[in-house]
Amino acid sequence: MWHNRKKRQCLAGFWAVIIFLCGCASNVPKENAKEYAHISLFCDVDFWVPPEWETEEDTITGKITQKTGVVVDTNVPPQDANSHLRLMLANGQLPDVISVTDATTISQLVSSGEVWDLEEFLRQYLPDSHLLQDFPEDVKEGLMQRDGGWYAYPSHLYCGDVAEIWPPSSQCYQDMVDYGYNNGIIWNKRLLGELGLDARRLRTEGQVFGALEKALEENKERQGEARKEKASPAGMERGEAIIPLLVDGQSYQESTLIFLRDTFGAEPVDKDGDYIDFFRQPEMKDALHFLYQSLQEGYLQPEWLTLSNAKMREFIVSGNVLCFIGNTANFDMDPQEWVASGPILSADGKRPVYGKEMTASLGWINTFLSKSCEHPQELAAWLDYMTSSEGMLLWNYGEEGVYYEWEDGLVRLKDAWKEAEINSGKTGVGAWWMFANTAWERHMLAPYLKGSREEADMQIRVAYGKAKETRRYDNSLLNLSLDEGMKVLESKIAEYKASQVAKIILAKDDRQFERKFQAMLQGLEELGIQELDSRKNEAYQENCRKRGSRIRKVN
Repeated sequence: MWHNRKKRQCLAGFWAVIIFLCGCASNVPKENAKEYAHISLFCDVDFWVPPEWETEEDTITGKITQKTGVVVDTNVPPQDANSHLRLMLANGQLPDVISVTDATTISQLVSSGEVWDLEEFLRQYLPDSHLLQDFPEDVKEGLMQRDGGWYAYPSHLYCGDVAEIWPPSSQCYQDMVDYGYNNGIIWNKRLLGELGLDARRLRTEGQVFGALEKALEENKERQGEARKEKASPAGMERGEAIIPLLVDGQSYQESTLIFLRDTFGAEPVDKDGDYIDFFRQPEMKDALHFLYQSLQEGYLQPEWLTLSNAKMREFIVSGNVLCFIGNTANFDMDPQEWVASGPILSADGKRPVYGKEMTASLGWINTFLSKSCEHPQELAAWLDYMTSSEGMLLWNYGEEGVYYEWEDGLVRLKDAWKEAEINSGKTGVGAWWMFANTAWERHMLAPYLKGSREEADMQIRVAYGKAKETRRYDNSLLNLSLDEGMKVLESKIAEYKASQVAKIILAKDDRQFERKFQAMLQGLEELGIQELDSRKNEAYQENCRKRGSRIRKVN
């Protein structure tokens, strides 16, 4: 028995290494490989497309190599990335750089003892690193509170100390700091016009469903015309069937459901001001019911809940999607072809809410460095350069004169930049998401030009937060410190929630929906969600005391 188990463990380790090596992307000739330190990077964002690493001096990656002596071999599993990574961790085969978004994986990496405390790492291998001087203190404090040390470099920081270091260059970027929200509901302008609809009159849940129903009726009319033996050319030109509603594919629970939860008014505190899990609130049931009803009525198809990001992009650019609910930043759509309608107002009049980091964000992608890295000095130089102003200017904006120009000391992007950024897997422009510094970008960029794509994109991103009905609260108060036992429980509960959501929204009728929802609540109770909420409430109340503020319940 022991020998069989040992054999399985060895085979698991072997296949983990094979999976990792097969996923690596590098374009460095073998005869030149000895000149550079090869660093392996793993990322769990399955729709991230890293550039093939080239060492020619006229490429972005080549310039990075010349500065740091590093070549990066990347691995982005197309699915189940975190299971692959956990297998590598269990078998002592961690990549040098691990960039992940999954909270459970982050916790496991920290508790493993296999990743560096970044302060210790930098002081040992690059004591003059800018990160030891200018990394925002409030973010470091939040990470230390969460993880027990400064283990992670977080991406997409925009508020708190980081905004003091790099303040927005203009009011349009300040609006993004104050109100920007990637999740939302947007509408195809052309299809709205064809259906005689106005996004300004699609504010309530009933109005939204009415618009989706009108799209189905239009599809029936088009099908009838197509069956006519002598259909008119104009009728035939009306195109394929309209997709009434698209959600965020296999990521719908991470974006679409969160938007619906927020827009229907779910808050992280109860009437007594104590922390409470969103799933224990009636507004979460309303959010789930919206998806359930959309599936029941045929506005949304079950198979669309499992679409990859790449497939979602194909749907979006086809021009046949009327309404999208989810993360509007995940697609290379033309924002001038879409309009946001702000929040969806619930029938019971509850106010939409928005948990916005107002003091310190802990980012989206968290990047860790493995203690088993064979080239720690080169790794330190690479991390330092990729996060420096010089490095970010290079990989964000590419070659001056080709993709950007200077205007009054600020970066003005040229038309060629957007196409290069869309094709970042080939150009390298804007490719390194794990090192994106949103505050730095908004500090460097010139204001949007009136009528530009950038202005249209901003209007989409601020529509929810700026709506007069939306009430914001400081989400950074919910950066909660838990002991290892509670982290394990939190992970189990998160996995259970994810497994139950699909069952609930795919219920065959109202009675089954209610029964499955109540069964989920019972399951959460049995797992110990009340104990977890109690521990989280202790940490939340401590944050409130330290900050001198709290989340005020409005619904």
